[in-house]
Amino acid sequence: MKRFLVFILIFVSFLSAQENQIDSSVTRIKISDVKYYDVQTHNIQQGIDHEKSDKPFTLYQPTDKWFSKDKWMHLSTAYFLTLQSSFTLEHMFLVESENSRQISLGISLSFSLGKELYDVFSKKSIFSWKDLVYDIAGSGLGYLTAAAIQK
Repeated sequence: MKRFLVFILIFVSFLSAQENQIDSSVTRIKISDVKYYDVQTHNIQQGIDHEKSDKPFTLYQPTDKWFSKDKWMHLSTAYFLTLQSSFTLEHMFLVESENSRQISLGISLSFSLGKELYDVFSKKSIFSWKDLVYDIAGSGLGYLTAAAIQK
């Protein structure tokens, strides 16, 4: 079981490292440096916000990639939140180990869903289903790791 968890962590880090390799054949510029001409108002505007949408809960989100630094952060945050809250519940609040794992899983998934809803209702971004998938995977890995450690 421990070998499987280590393999999963190595595999995910390998996938995230593959996307960050520099492609020397393409000149990359920041999107904030791009100026575009708005035909309707005849103004030159600075930058484009691709994340905002009039349909924030849509399943088709072309600007949201499956592999990025943000996804790795969602996975690792959910993983460590589940693991740490399980440890805290068991050792500081003296909750049984199985109950502490289940409660910590609920805490992690609640924070994940709350963060995505905050993005939508604060009009900062869209509801990212891919972020939620990574949060669920991180919480599940944290649950499995806590189960392996506590036994």
